[in-house]
Amino acid sequence: MCESRWNLSFDWTVLQNIWTPNTCFVNSKKAQIHSSPFRNVFLMVFPNGSIWSNWRIKSTGPCKMDLSKFPMDTIECILTFESFNYNREEVHMVWSDSPLIQFKDIELPDFTMVNYTTSDNLTVQSSLPEFISGYIPTYMTIFISWIPFYLGPKAIPARTMIGVNALLAMTFQFGNIIRNLPRVSYIKAIDVWMLSGISFVFASLVELATIGYMTRNEGRPTAKTSLGGGRR
Repeated sequence: MCESRWNLSFDWTVLQNIWTPNTCFVNSKKAQIHSSPFRNVFLMVFPNGSIWSNWRIKSTGPCKMDLSKFPMDTIECILTFESFNYNREEVHMVWSDSPLIQFKDIELPDFTMVNYTTSDNLTVQSSLPEFISGYIPTYMTIFISWIPFYLGPKAIPARTMIGVNALLAMTFQFGNIIRNLPRVSYIKAIDVWMLSGISFVFASLVELATIGYMTRNEGRPTAKTSLGGGRR
């Protein structure tokens, strides 16, 4: 080996003739080696006989999802990396000093990366857009449902229209949020929030009906009678 070339690099075909521990993500649901524009497998042999094998893999793994606190929840994803053909007595794996490197320009659309370690897990939590889409519209809808309180008791049509539209908006927002979440058998935090908001809007409609019933006879002329029973 010449001095200007201490390490030798090979493609993935040479790797088939070398013993490997057959490492993999044993709990992954789906794994795929990138093959654009060629199979992304790198092999390097060092002068001391050490072999470095690098695979560019796209893997889909399981995550522990507890949506009872959604959208304030934290999701933990675990990928188990071990040898598929050999036990721990035959193959002992040790992480390097800097085993994981996260690129700064990688962003998740619906989550924020909280922590990642080489022990056993990856932790993410719901990002700010989840709070904005879940809470800000309901805040505004509830505030709109309070506008009829300042219109006066005689503006029944306008008050009714605003209250009913606010109730329909809350129902639509609730359905839109639920449609994008997995189906679960327990109550989520967003359910409590949305149902509480719908209750406030519905209470404003009940108040509207109560005031309308109590003031239904205001402004109508009343007939006055004398002591003798005749009308004046």
